Amino acid sequence: MKAGDLVIVKQTIGCHTPPRYRDRGLGVVLKVAASKPITFHGMGEFQLGDNVTVYLSSGEQEVFCEESVKAV
Repeated sequence: MKAGDLVIVKQTIGCHTPPRYRDRGLGVVLKVAASKPITFHGMGEFQLGDNVTVYLSSGEQEVFCEESVKAV
């Protein structure tokens, strides 16, 4: 995924079983940046993936986890 790609955003809400989603609609990728790893005491570092900045069709600009963003 790169800047300028058209995407659909389906955001996962919380950690429910079964999962709950919020459909955010179409958008254009503005920026993709690596997120900082998180560290758990005694377990080490974990990479969370990339942060994707998206300009949504609603006119909002938001940052999403790469798992919430799918290229069209």
